[in-house]
Amino acid sequence: MQSIFRRLRTRLLKWSERKINIPVESIVPIERLGTSYGGWLIPEGLLDPASVCYLVGAGEDISFDLEVASKFGCKVHIFDPTPRSVVHFETLKENLKHGEPTRCSTSPTGFYPDYPAELAERLHFHAVGIWNEDTTLRFFAPQNEAYISHSLVNIQHSERSIEVPVRRLSGMMKELGNRKLDLLKIDIEGAEYQVIESLLSDEIEVDILCIEFDESAANHLDAKYLDRIESSLRSLMKAGFHVVAKEHNCHNYTLLHQRRL
Repeated sequence: MQSIFRRLRTRLLKWSERKINIPVESIVPIERLGTSYGGWLIPEGLLDPASVCYLVGAGEDISFDLEVASKFGCKVHIFDPTPRSVVHFETLKENLKHGEPTRCSTSPTGFYPDYPAELAERLHFHAVGIWNEDTTLRFFAPQNEAYISHSLVNIQHSERSIEVPVRRLSGMMKELGNRKLDLLKIDIEGAEYQVIESLLSDEIEVDILCIEFDESAANHLDAKYLDRIESSLRSLMKAGFHVVAKEHNCHNYTLLHQRRL
């Protein structure tokens, strides 16, 4: 009965959904890296081998992470405490070292592209979540067990959970010896608001910021989800970010700080 009510509510909200009043500024060239599922839009020509990239949220499609490390020659730090994500990454890294293919169900071919073995040295995985404090939290599993994406804020209204370690971004950066980030990707199933608030509060210097706002007509905490998305974007714009790209038909945004214009 609850699932029927949720579907009806979802349809009603979708019919009445207003548009987010945030303009996309076409002020820099944009390129897309990764699969149609796991890829992201980023500004062209702003990353290089010295870039510091934190990619938060992995799942079982790290095509974007691999493309960033391969194309720009930089290290990438990947964060995800989901057990299946950990296994997926470890399998991929071992396969890279031995020149063997790794399955990626969201790739058109069913596999990741072939990369040289040395790419493995630039991939660094951290089995922790990013949050607004250092603690241990319940990590809620999706209702459909075939899916992988867990949520710290229980965006899918699940009753199943595991406990995972989480870290505040500024503390994680200090531990890894990074004072600024050239690229930060946040895809964390509804917990992005808290991380953005901590990022701004701690005045962390980020050049390129990719955010998936996971609340949508299908999964949201309440009817005010569009207000939350817009408010979060406006707080970033007030801090000097420009919205330079948005994926069609989803709430994936790419922002660039004005210091790089």
